[in-house]
Amino acid sequence: MKRFLRYFSLLLLTLVLISAGLVARGADFPAAAGPTFDAQVDMTHREGIEASRPRIVLLGDSMVEENVDLAALSDALGTDVYRISYPGSSSALWYLSLKNNIVNAATPPQAVVIIFRDSVLTTPEYRVGGKFNDAIDTLAGADEQTLLQLAFLNSMNPLEKAARRFLPAYRFGYQARDGVEFTNRLFLPRFVIHCNRRCADAAFLDVFSFRTIAPPAANDPVAQEEAVLYSGRALDFSAQVGRSFLPEIIRLCREHGIQLILVRGKIISFADLPEPRGLGDYILDLQDYLTENGASFADLQPDARLETGDYIDRFHVQPEARGTYTQMLAEALIPLLP
Repeated sequence: MKRFLRYFSLLLLTLVLISAGLVARGADFPAAAGPTFDAQVDMTHREGIEASRPRIVLLGDSMVEENVDLAALSDALGTDVYRISYPGSSSALWYLSLKNNIVNAATPPQAVVIIFRDSVLTTPEYRVGGKFNDAIDTLAGADEQTLLQLAFLNSMNPLEKAARRFLPAYRFGYQARDGVEFTNRLFLPRFVIHCNRRCADAAFLDVFSFRTIAPPAANDPVAQEEAVLYSGRALDFSAQVGRSFLPEIIRLCREHGIQLILVRGKIISFADLPEPRGLGDYILDLQDYLTENGASFADLQPDARLETGDYIDRFHVQPEARGTYTQMLAEALIPLLP
């Protein structure tokens, strides 16, 4: 115990001294507890919507890109569909895309369809922070109080908030780690083969994508990152919904006259495992909430036309199964569209 107290005291003293040095060199003090984002917002998709003037925008993560044949979906629905896919994204990025791109288009779409997985819509801290903040920064402006509160501050305990505000060494530690990773990924490719950041990012996606990493090792159904979506806390819909981006997403669509359709995508995470306790009740509560608030809901999960052999991993279908997935989605959307 004495050794631990000595170690802890030395660690705390070191943090304080390093923090004092950083403050002396101009670091913000006290700093904001959450991350900071620049004012520039990527308007690529707003411009794309203005150019194509689609009736429907399809929004989501890599399932939107990999599982859906966009041309076939447009033909089945009899209207143009514009796709916005952010691989590895979650509700924070979908909220920003809607807020800072979609609703600001000169001619917004009549409907926005979001394909989601289980409790992602009401787990705002899922896939934010660390490596995910770069993607968030592309869509976030300098003043994003709702984003900061829901995705970051609500999940911090008072001690972490204090450390981030008053110990610059603690805060800069994360930045230093990200800086080392950034240098390792980009310095050698740039120096040896003149491959810039866009080139290196594309190469990493190709090498380490879900199509090249064999399951089950990389796609363990109980992986820590996914486990947060199936905790008792995450599946308590009534407790989570008010702390999530879902009410804001509904509000933005309502205020701009856009019909919101939320589609639970079909996945095979629990094909050979018991469904997490509380997930069924969560989906029922979600459906009731959406109905009460004027949004539409469709559930592809019970559809038996796709089986485990049709999937590359838990979320993404084989190329030859895209037609079936697209047909399932079209059939679910047709009765719901305005």
